[in-house]
Amino acid sequence: MTRPAPPDRVPGKKKTADIKFRLLMLIAAMTLSINCATERSFTAPALPQRFGQAVSVGNLANPQINEASGMAPSRRYPSVLWVINDGGNDPMVFAVGIDGADLGTFRVDGARNYDWEALASFQLKNTAYLLIADVGDNWEQRETGSLYVVEEPSIIKTGLGDDTPVSIAWQIRFSYADGPRDCEAVAVDPARQRVLLLSKRSIPPVLYELPLQPVDDDTIAVAQPVTAVPYVNWPTAMDLSPDGLSALVLTYNNVYLFFRKPDEEWSNAFKKQPRRLNFIQLNQQEAACFGFYGKSVYLTSEKRPAPLVRIDLEESNKKP
Repeated sequence: MTRPAPPDRVPGKKKTADIKFRLLMLIAAMTLSINCATERSFTAPALPQRFGQAVSVGNLANPQINEASGMAPSRRYPSVLWVINDGGNDPMVFAVGIDGADLGTFRVDGARNYDWEALASFQLKNTAYLLIADVGDNWEQRETGSLYVVEEPSIIKTGLGDDTPVSIAWQIRFSYADGPRDCEAVAVDPARQRVLLLSKRSIPPVLYELPLQPVDDDTIAVAQPVTAVPYVNWPTAMDLSPDGLSALVLTYNNVYLFFRKPDEEWSNAFKKQPRRLNFIQLNQQEAACFGFYGKSVYLTSEKRPAPLVRIDLEESNKKP
């Protein structure tokens, strides 16, 4: 979505920025056409039968979810997913059932939704957390992005529709080592305590990483490039499986799975050809995640009504 210039835009360069913006929009339109053609022409390896069993399980029932831009599985409840709205909306996280049912809304105290584009969940020291990624940057002019980490709310304790406040456990302000990047795909690797970010508009996309916890409140972390990711274009979501051995990447045209060995770095795994899943194409699909057990994948759309699609990765096991 198009937004006003970010608050940290460099002053005194309005004319240059406007020219840059027009050029970026022209290049973006040409690039999108090329990228879509590239994705359509890319032939993935033959998939085992257990991959790509896609079913529509319902719509996101909560009417406040009007522009779903990120989704993550609960690390506390097997049948719960968490969803956020895109930029310009209130700083809320929404609990939904794996059938799309409304399970409650929670307001993140002290956070601003400038351009929330991704959501990740993880466990650290036996505590479940959500990481909200304010990383969207259509113009690629933001000096810094923000990652808000909150403890995963208790749904049973608060009940439905409470608009209950949740506090920020910690915040990471960061920049990219090689300049501003638009990003909509973020995941957390809790075993290595790293945040993974996959750039959207770079050709090919570039994987970056950050420490999961900040040095202090004043230090701006620097996301370092890890590797180019040659088989995807314009990624809109990313997630890691609970066992940490596979990565889900969503684009406007495809759903991919990357795999790694237990001792293999993501820098190597993302260079290998992924498997492509059969799925139900949605209108502007920008949110996807694994289920609680990692045996399925869920995706939804920014547009309403927002269908919730489940892809069963193991046909014999229907756990989420």
